[in-house]
Amino acid sequence: MALFSGALRSVGSSEEYSQALLLAKKGMEDAILMEDIHSGTDEGSFGNGYTWERTIMPFEISEEEEYTNENIPFNLYDVEIKVKWWSGRAEKVMSLKSIVLRETSEE
Repeated sequence: MALFSGALRSVGSSEEYSQALLLAKKGMEDAILMEDIHSGTDEGSFGNGYTWERTIMPFEISEEEEYTNENIPFNLYDVEIKVKWWSGRAEKVMSLKSIVLRETSEE
């Protein structure tokens, strides 16, 4: 019986992580498609026990690299999406990170 209940817990946990991954991917797609991308942190709820946090920061190229932020024709942003939920008494977190490129606006 204990083996069976352990297997059920594993299935439930797997479903939670699968749901969190789908929500994180959706959040990342939304961030990538943003027309007016800006630095900062936003958060909200999916309404199903899962919450999200989106952090967008300028991506800095290290000084050792051949290119610096001043001589490339686009802006780089470091984007992180965190999806959080409670499972039992523990808070769980799924996180995705990516770099987003935007053309430098000519002013």
